[in-house]
Amino acid sequence: MANNNAGRFTWHELMSSDLDKATAFYAALVGWTHQDMPMGPGMSYRIFKTGDRQVAGGMTAQPGQPNAWLVYVGSENADASVAAVKEHGGTILVPPTTVPDMLRFAIVMDPQGAAVGIMQGLGAGADAPMPPPAPNTFVWDELHTKDQAAAGKFYGKVFGWTGKVGEGDPMKYWHWMNAGQDIGGMMDLMSPHAPPHWLPYLDVADVDASTAKVRELGGKVHMDPMAIEKVGKFSVVEDPTGAVLALFRSARL
Repeated sequence: MANNNAGRFTWHELMSSDLDKATAFYAALVGWTHQDMPMGPGMSYRIFKTGDRQVAGGMTAQPGQPNAWLVYVGSENADASVAAVKEHGGTILVPPTTVPDMLRFAIVMDPQGAAVGIMQGLGAGADAPMPPPAPNTFVWDELHTKDQAAAGKFYGKVFGWTGKVGEGDPMKYWHWMNAGQDIGGMMDLMSPHAPPHWLPYLDVADVDASTAKVRELGGKVHMDPMAIEKVGKFSVVEDPTGAVLALFRSARL
């Protein structure tokens, strides 16, 4: 059976040195609740929810691991995707690993240094189509890279993505496409001090108010709210443990 989510962003996972502190932050910012799932002796995995919908996962970061949001891309075959990563110059951070009756995943790094997860659903219903974007969920993912041309070739080979720059766009913003649909973006790194990374966008009702609230809750603002005509408004923020994400509201809503 074909995986309905192959080549799409299917999951977001927070790696945090203080998961409880981060949990309280997102609960206050966007109203997420959470549920801990046992994963073996002394281990658990945190599920973030908005209403009854699962939004993301969370784990305690290992010593030396950065506080960050990790984006996952769906795959027909996680092992084959990892083999393609190796073939085209990527690095394997976590080899293919099975969570019984749920999924098989891996974490890799593209040749420019951005980490991304690979996820293959297992079991009945594991590859059901992703639900549509909704308030307080992630709605977009964007690669910030040192070499757009090289990244375009890499992700095209690994996930089959195509894409293009919008006509006449002075920013040369790249739109990733999977099966003919826009799924994410890519742009050059804006800061010479930032490493290549994937930036997830979280829908909020009011970008200005939510950005101000980030400061009140002990987070940082890297980019104040900015409006883009016919696209929407966004800001780039950091939670109190150091994980960076964008807050976004579409102009179409």
